[in-house]
Amino acid sequence: MALCLFGCAKEEAVRELHSEADLGGLKVGVTAGSAYDLRLSSRDDITLQRYNTLSDELQALKLGQIDVIAKDNCSLTKGEMRRLGVRVAFFGNDSLPCGIPFRKSDRALCDSLSHFIDSLQATGELQRFVDRWRNCDDPSDVAMPDLGLQPQGKPLKVGVCLELAPIAYQVAGAWVGFEAELIQRFGRYVGRPVTLEYYPFSSILPALQAGSIDLIIGGVYITEERQREMLFSSSYFSACTAYTVRDGAAPTVGFGARFKEMIHNNLVVEARWRYIVEGLWETVKISLFAMVIGSLLGAAICWMRMSRRRWIAALASVYINLMRGIPMLVFLMIMFYVVFAGTGLGGSTVAVISFALVFAAYVSEMFRTAIRAVGKEQTEAGLALGFSKWQTVRLIVVPQAIRNVMPVYKGQVVTLIKGTSIVGYYCHTGPYACRRHHPHAYLRRLLPAAYRHRALLPVGLDYWQGA
Repeated sequence: MALCLFGCAKEEAVRELHSEADLGGLKVGVTAGSAYDLRLSSRDDITLQRYNTLSDELQALKLGQIDVIAKDNCSLTKGEMRRLGVRVAFFGNDSLPCGIPFRKSDRALCDSLSHFIDSLQATGELQRFVDRWRNCDDPSDVAMPDLGLQPQGKPLKVGVCLELAPIAYQVAGAWVGFEAELIQRFGRYVGRPVTLEYYPFSSILPALQAGSIDLIIGGVYITEERQREMLFSSSYFSACTAYTVRDGAAPTVGFGARFKEMIHNNLVVEARWRYIVEGLWETVKISLFAMVIGSLLGAAICWMRMSRRRWIAALASVYINLMRGIPMLVFLMIMFYVVFAGTGLGGSTVAVISFALVFAAYVSEMFRTAIRAVGKEQTEAGLALGFSKWQTVRLIVVPQAIRNVMPVYKGQVVTLIKGTSIVGYYCHTGPYACRRHHPHAYLRRLLPAAYRHRALLPVGLDYWQGA
C-alpha cells in the first residue's frame, strides 16, 4: 500500500512509501526501548524519535513532528485509524510470535498455560474470542463474557504492561480485553483467582524477576535471547511491523475541533483523570503514613542520639548520616529490588517504609536541636519545684520543644510530600523517560544488572490493538 506524506501546511511534499528502504531521511517515531527502537537505532539515514506511549507518537505525527510511526500491525483498530486520520503505509516482512513470560522456576505453571492455549487453539475457541476483540471498529462495544465467580486459592498475580483496549483496560474497576479474558479463563482452568495490576513498561521485568508477579501479559515477543532467561508459553499471536503515516485524504480540522477532541480523548476515552485521582491518593497515603511512622522513629533515634552511652549515640549518629547521605531514588530502588525483593510487598508499602526511614533521620536532628534549645535551667527549675524527671520532660521541656521545632518540621513535611513524586516518576515513566539519549545509557548507569538483561525487556508492548 502506498501513501502520501504531507509536510508543513504551506508546502506539500509528496512521497510514496513501499518498504523500509524508503524511510531514508524521514523522522520515525518509536516506543523507547521497543523492538523497533533497538532495530532502527542502527540506521544512520533516519532520525529516530523516542516516545513513552503510542498516544504521544500519534500526537507528534498529527503535529508533523515525525513522518511515520513504527508499531505492531495490531496497534490500532480500523475505526481508530479513521478517527485519528492515519493509515498504514506498508507492512514489514518480519513476523514475531507473542507469548506470556514466566520465571525459570515456574515451569509447571508455564506448561499449564501452554496446554490451556493449545487446547483453545485446537477447539477454535481462541481464534473466536481473538476475532471478537480485534475485528471491531470500537473495542468498547465488546463486552467481557461472564466467566463466573473467581475460584478460591493462591492468587495468580499478573503484571499488565499497558492499559488500553482491546488488550487489557479497566471498565468500572474491572479488567477487560483479549488478554485479560485469556488470563481470566486460565485462572478458572487452574483454580486460582487472578489479580491484574498495571506495571510501567520499564519495571515489568524486574517485578517478574523479583517475584512480585507470576507472569506478564502484553504481547511479549518470543526471541531466542529471551528464552535463555525466561520461560514462554505457547504462542497465541504473531505480529509484524506496520508503518503508519498521516492520511492525506483526512479533512483538515481546526484548532477548536482538535482541542475538543484532545479533551474528549484524554478525559473520556482514555480516562486520564483517573491517574490524577489515583496519584493524589497515593501521595496522601505515602506522605501520611511515612510522616507518622517517621516521626515516632525519629523521636526514638533522637533519644538514642542524646543518650549518655556513647555506643548508643554512635549508632544513632551512623544511622542519621547514612540515611541523609543516600539519594532517595537509589534508596527506593535498593529497598524494592534488593531488601524486599520476593516478599510480595507492594510498591506503596515499600515507599512508606523507605520515606519513613529517611524522614526519621532528618526529624531526629530537628527534635534534638529543639530540645537543646529549651535550656538546662528549665529542667533544673522543674526539678526544683518537685516535678519528677519524666514530668519535667513531659510538661516543661516537650511543649517548648514542639513550639521550637514546628517551623522546620512543617518544612520537612512539605519536602516529604514533594519527594514522593519520585515514586510515580520511577513507576510510571521509568528509566526510559529521558528521550534525548538512548534508554540503555540510563539503564547502564542506574541499573547495571537490568542493563545486562536489557534484551529481555518486553518490547513492542505499549498497545495491542487489532489492525
